[in-house]
Amino acid sequence: MKKKLLRSALAILLVLAIVILAGCSGSKSGSKSDSKSDSKSDNKPDDKPDDKSDDKAPDVRIVPSETSRIEYEDFDNGYLRMQIPKGWKLETPNINTFSGYTFKLCDPNNPDYLIQFCLGMSGFMKSEASKELYAALYSAAAWGQMPAIDPQTTEQYYRVWNESAAVGNQMISQEFFVYLDEFKVIENLGPTPLGGDVLRGTFVNDEGETLQGLFTTTVVDVGSYYVYGYDLAPLNTYHNIMMYAPDAEFVNWQPIYDYCLSTIEFTDAFMIGFNSEQSTQVISVQANAKIYDEMSDMIMDSWAKRSNSYDIISQKRSDATLGYERVYDVETGEVYRAYNGFLDSYTGTRFQSITDDMYTFVISGYIEK
Repeated sequence: MKKKLLRSALAILLVLAIVILAGCSGSKSGSKSDSKSDSKSDNKPDDKPDDKSDDKAPDVRIVPSETSRIEYEDFDNGYLRMQIPKGWKLETPNINTFSGYTFKLCDPNNPDYLIQFCLGMSGFMKSEASKELYAALYSAAAWGQMPAIDPQTTEQYYRVWNESAAVGNQMISQEFFVYLDEFKVIENLGPTPLGGDVLRGTFVNDEGETLQGLFTTTVVDVGSYYVYGYDLAPLNTYHNIMMYAPDAEFVNWQPIYDYCLSTIEFTDAFMIGFNSEQSTQVISVQANAKIYDEMSDMIMDSWAKRSNSYDIISQKRSDATLGYERVYDVETGEVYRAYNGFLDSYTGTRFQSITDDMYTFVISGYIEK
């Protein structure tokens, strides 16, 4: 009888052990499933964060930043397809050509947030002397009004940009091309796959406020035509792209702009007209989705390797002006702007002061009182 009872007890213990082990195994497999569901599914900027509260300080309220709430919509005008921020406006000028196809994409409520794209521009002179001679010989020609790009670099192109913008606006009878007053180069981020460089620079708007952006173009010498010892053959520029935002905000908007650029696709209707125009030109310009996808990858890579000294100074200045202190979430690594004095009264451990290198990080949101 005792043996029977002992065997029964052992059987019960064995069943309990199996149940406990099964429960532990199920818990582990659940963790793996959760981790997979958190992975990204596309190459868009990071998913939008929800409003969060600190478990150790329920009164901490986080409002997601504007860029983290961006939604995209498809744009298609029969020639160009791309994804753009929802509610933004894409415009083309009154007069457009396939080889010089131009558009600008901006927030209709604030034109300081903008991408301007021009597939190609022509008529630039190689020197001031060539420009003066050309204007004297062909006074009625539009090319005589275009500036000289000397030396033939991306930086010089943008230093004389306002002159070419003025000529372009005059030719199309429309104030379409934006002006870059007091343009300054912060740093050269390196060459693009198509030649030319990507510049990080600043300029001021009509209100005297500083805007920051990325600027690129490829300057091409199409040949020579000498008159009285001066080369009057024009220079062309291709893949002219500028993207900018208010100085302290550009670090947050650059990934948004880069994603939009990567989605550019020209339609079959565009390519038919484009190839027809290209057959009459000395040097062809490339226009396909792969080019802009590669360019966006290169821009993002160069941006990631940029010097952070300018960011640290400008972001600290902006925080001081607007009354913020910057903190990060130790659980997620996300950076937030908090009201001044937040850490003085905060008793939790989730949010801590950032290090200087974190001033280059995108702002995920704001901690409000």
